Formats: sequence, C-alpha cells, structure tokens
Amino acid sequence: MRKLVVAIHILLVLFILIMPASGQMTWSNHIILKNDIMEWNYNETYRNSSAILYRDYIDSQLGDDSGLVNAWEVLKMDVKVRNYLKGELEEEMDVQINGSSENIQVTDIAAQLDFETLGDINKTDRIENRYSVHYIFDTPVLDSGTNFTFMGQNHSEVVIEIPETVNINSTAGMENVTVSEGENTTFVRGSIGNTSYFSLYIE
Repeated sequence: MRKLVVAIHILLVLFILIMPASGQMTWSNHIILKNDIMEWNYNETYRNSSAILYRDYIDSQLGDDSGLVNAWEVLKMDVKVRNYLKGELEEEMDVQINGSSENIQVTDIAAQLDFETLGDINKTDRIENRYSVHYIFDTPVLDSGTNFTFMGQNHSEVVIEIPETVNINSTAGMENVTVSEGENTTFVRGSIGNTSYFSLYIE
C-alpha cells in the first residue's frame, strides 16, 4: 500500500486517489484479529457531490459515457478495485507483526459495490461500498509482547476486535481511543492519526 496515503484498504481504495478529501466521502475500518487469521473490512461512503463524481467516474472512464451507470460498468469497477488492492498489497503489506510481514499471507480480497450506484450519474443518493481482505499467519500471533503495526487511511475511524483473553498493553498512532468488552471479545475503537500508521501492543 502506498506509504502515508492508504492502506488497504481501502482502501485503501482507488477512489481515494482520484477524489479530493471531503466530508462528503468517509472511510471506516474494522479489523478482526485472531491467533492465526485476520480480516480487515472497509466501508466507503459517498454523499451528495462526491456520489455524483463517483458515478460519473465509473460511467465516463469504465463505461459508455451515457450519463447512466449500468450493472456492467459497476462490475468493471469491482474488478478494477480488487485488482488495485491486490497490486498495492503485493507492493507493500499493510500489516506487520513485530516489524515484519514475512509470515503474513493474503488469501482473499472481496468487494461489494452498492447497487445504489446504478442509474443517473447526477443522483446524490448515498453510496456505501464494502471491501474485505483476509490474511493468514504462518504462526500464532496473539502472544505476550507482540506488536501489530497497521497502515491505513489517516483520520479514518477504526475498530480492532480481538479475543477477550488477550490483554492490551497500549496503542500508538490512534486518537480518541476507547476499549470496551463484548461477548468473548474486546473492542479497541479510535481514529487513525496523521501518519497513517497505528499500532496495537499485546501484553
């Protein structure tokens, strides 16, 4: 993933690079961390003028520039985004364990583009796309003293979900951090800071 710009994710997503930052486009992250696997889910939301720009990009760059987005054009965007994410992760992994990505493998990249994208490009209806990346670890990772470092879209919301049996030592690179307990799960919530890098330290 491009340094200091996007993680996967997301974008982490192609459209982060072709649109200006705007309150009308939001990005959130949900990381599910287990002993041998990890899932990183992204929600990407466009509203108002950013929704128009998004629809127009798909129609003009991937479609027939007819002023309408059709299902085939959305499918082409789906393929484009997944290929983009795959290429970014092959260039630079967006998670490290104790300073290394050597024992981490990406097993699947999925995209679910909102069908609200279909129709007139001038619609301002909200668009919410979802992406997920699945990883496996060659060795168990939820041991005492483990340091996880992630690279994401700065200033976006993030939730890290870990088993309740794991004790958290500290976090870094996250703002407004809260820790809460759920059913067999601990949730670490906050927002990514200015540098795009954020870390979770296990006791």
